[in-house]
Amino acid sequence: MSNELNEQSIVVNMRVGDLKMEADKNEVALALKTWRLRSGLTQKQVGERWGMSRYTIMRAESAKNITWEMAYRIFAKLSSELTKEGRE
Repeated sequence: MSNELNEQSIVVNMRVGDLKMEADKNEVALALKTWRLRSGLTQKQVGERWGMSRYTIMRAESAKNITWEMAYRIFAKLSSELTKEGRE
């Protein structure tokens, strides 16, 4: 897997009553870490910004002991950040 990840390559398809995530946890983890480092933020700062603990961000970046629900929450937060950056 490449160290560089095009975050836009991670796709979430939503249909009424159904959520399908077409990215595995490793892709979400790599996208999160790539964005965080590029943004110059610590895991603690990201956690505070998103209302999560540093430990949760650490687990998400390693893709270990993280549920699909949490992976989706992280993906949603990351997507929001990337959308904001695109507007600036």
